[in-house]
Amino acid sequence: MRKINKLTPLDYFNNNNYKNICTDWNCFHNQFADIFQNARLQILTDEQNGLCGYTEIYINELEECHIDHYKKRAHFPNLTFNWDNLIVATKDNNFGANFKDNKYNTSGIQISEYVNIYNPVINNIKFQYTNKGKIIVEEVKIKKTVDVFNLNHESLSRRREDLISLVEYCKNDGYTDIEIKEQLETSGFISVISQELEEV
Repeated sequence: MRKINKLTPLDYFNNNNYKNICTDWNCFHNQFADIFQNARLQILTDEQNGLCGYTEIYINELEECHIDHYKKRAHFPNLTFNWDNLIVATKDNNFGANFKDNKYNTSGIQISEYVNIYNPVINNIKFQYTNKGKIIVEEVKIKKTVDVFNLNHESLSRRREDLISLVEYCKNDGYTDIEIKEQLETSGFISVISQELEEV
């Protein structure tokens, strides 16, 4: 997870026409699919550089992701169309947005728990990783964030571990930091790559 710098949404999203027709997200998603698709694309490419906002998995196709409400619509209906509450996330029930909303604590995150986790839109997060790809839990808020999004799931840790090995191989083979970043541009997990290159 890393800091997401939100931009001003394009005019199509700020247009209130759909808000006069739709009072909930499902209506907006179905009846204004073109606006929804454009919003998802803008968030993913312009704000998140193609990465899932929680896991840093690189997203190749729009079908592989959805717009997540960082603060759940069920708890915060007034934030349903708030641009700063919208994060594009990969679709996987084992971690990330789906885990936060559906699996964590069996019923999803509760209102009182948001104060105890990092918000990638607000907080400048810098996780540290072991050579096995696990996020190092140094403080209570990191632990809670890792738990809520299941960010140390075996699949994520394994992918990060493989990437750490690949970066190490490239460094030993004489690649420069710039060359390594270019080679791994679509590998995701940018904070892992940054950590490994900073440790030269």
